[in-house]
Amino acid sequence: MQLRKKLKALKKRLVRMIRENVDNSDDALIRRIERGDKAAMRVLYERHSNGLTAFARNRLKDPFEAADVVQETFLEVWTKASTFEARASVRSWMFSIARNKAVDRIRKSAKVIASEPDETIVDDGPAVETIVSNAQDAERVQHCLSELSDAQRAAVTLSFFEEMTYREIAETESVSESTVKSRIHYAKKLLMHCLSKP
Repeated sequence: MQLRKKLKALKKRLVRMIRENVDNSDDALIRRIERGDKAAMRVLYERHSNGLTAFARNRLKDPFEAADVVQETFLEVWTKASTFEARASVRSWMFSIARNKAVDRIRKSAKVIASEPDETIVDDGPAVETIVSNAQDAERVQHCLSELSDAQRAAVTLSFFEEMTYREIAETESVSESTVKSRIHYAKKLLMHCLSKP
């Protein structure tokens, strides 16, 4: 009985050592997913599903639609991993897929997408983090975020909650970096105005 317990403990230690030595970067996971590795898919899902869900919910305002978008996104990652060309990060690629799926759903439901603001504006306002951290009430922040256009809310969400760079956001949203800067610039002004109300 003692020997069996020791062997079981040794096996667990070996498995843990093997897992620790496996390259679990997003790029390595995609290559493993391309070969049909379900464990790699599980790791990628656990790493990015929460961020993708929050992103889809902010876009669609419907948790069920958002969940569908996330599932469709991961299904596409599973079936099209071989098409990933590493021109962007894996995370940006996945958020782009989710964005496209969300846009398709919005178009199908005949919602109108707001026009874009001027792209030439230089963003010299306070950081999104500063604006949001100045607000004490999470419910109030959610309300103010809901007042933004879909494009502005997506840019702020990706910048603040997903900590993406302007370049990554631009890749995700299929727009220029100047458009991202403009969206965040106007979003910050609107957030400051909304959050400063008594």
